[in-house]
Amino acid sequence: MSEYPNRTAYVKSAWQFQVRDNPVGDPGPGCLLLEVHACGICGTDLHIADRTAADWQTFGHEAAGVVKAVGAGVTRFAPDDRVALDSSAPCGKCASCLPVPYGRGRPDLCPNPATYWAGQTMGFSRLLIAPQECAVHVPDHLPLDHACLVEPLGVCLDLAQTADVRPGDHVLVVGPGPLGLGAVYVARQMGAERIWLAGRSGSKARLEAGLALGADAVIEVDRRPLAQHDFGGRKPDKVLVTAPPDALPEAVAVAALGGSIAYIGIAWDARTTIQLDADAFHFSKLSLRASHAWPGTHARHSLRLLATDPALGPALVSHRFGLEEIERAMLAARDDRAHVKKAVVVMA
Repeated sequence: MSEYPNRTAYVKSAWQFQVRDNPVGDPGPGCLLLEVHACGICGTDLHIADRTAADWQTFGHEAAGVVKAVGAGVTRFAPDDRVALDSSAPCGKCASCLPVPYGRGRPDLCPNPATYWAGQTMGFSRLLIAPQECAVHVPDHLPLDHACLVEPLGVCLDLAQTADVRPGDHVLVVGPGPLGLGAVYVARQMGAERIWLAGRSGSKARLEAGLALGADAVIEVDRRPLAQHDFGGRKPDKVLVTAPPDALPEAVAVAALGGSIAYIGIAWDARTTIQLDADAFHFSKLSLRASHAWPGTHARHSLRLLATDPALGPALVSHRFGLEEIERAMLAARDDRAHVKKAVVVMA
C-alpha cells in the first residue's frame, strides 16, 4: 500500500487553526485520491470555526483539483483528470433515488448519500479522498480556482429552483454573501425580469458584484428597513433568503400576493425560532420552503454555468490564500466584508 505525504488544515472552536502533516494511503474502492488545487471558504466553515468544532477536525468542502490515483471499481475517472467536487451525491440505488414506479424519483431526498464529509481529509488539504459520485469533469479552459465554485453554485441553483423562479418574475435576494450573489446570477439566468439584492452598506464589494451579476438595484437594509422599501407597483414574486432565519418575517412581509419565499440561511444559535402572522400569510397565499442541497444534485448544471460564462468565476472569487495561511483566510472571510466576496484557499 502506498503512503502519500500530505498537509491538512484543522480547526477547533473558537477560531483555532493548525496545519499538520497528514499522510494518506491509496483510495479505497470507488474513491478518488485528489490533488486539491483550490477550496472555497463557505459560511458553514465559519460556523464550524466559531462554535461547532468541539475538537480538532478537518474541514472545507468546495474543492477542485486533479486526480492522482483511483480505487478499484472507478470507471468514470483516471489519473490526471481535472475534477470539481460536490460535497455529497445521491447513492442512485435507494427507494428515494430510483425513478417511478420503482421508487420516489427524488434523489435529492437520498438518505445515504456518498460524501467525503468528516473524513481524514477534506477540502483544506493538499490531498483528499472522495467518492467518485461526488466528482464532475472540469474542462481544460476553466481555472480550478473557479471550478471550486461548483458546489456553492449548486446550492444557489437549489435555492432558486425551490422558490420556482420563472421567466418574468420579480425576485428579491436577501443577503449579499457568495450564495446571495450566486442566487442573483441564477435568477437572471432563469429569466427573472427584475432583481433586487438586499444587504448592509458595509458589504460594498459584494453589493457591487451583485449589480455586475444581474441585480437591477441594491437595498441597503441598515439605512432603511427592508419592510419600508418601495418596490413600486409590484412586490417581489419570489424572495430568496440567504441570511439567517430571523430575516424571514421581513421577507414574508414584502412578498407579493401569491409569492414564494425560499431560504438557505442557517442560524446555528438561538435565532432559529421565528414568529409569523399566520392569518396574513394565509390571506396573502404565500409559500415558504426550505432549500437544503444535500445531497447535491446540481453539480453538472453549475459546472456548465462556470464553463460557458468566463466572467462568472472572476466576479465571485476576490481573494486567494495559501494553505499555510488558513487562519488569515478564515478571518478575512469573517471580517472583511467590505472587500472579500469569495475567498479561496489555493494549494499550489
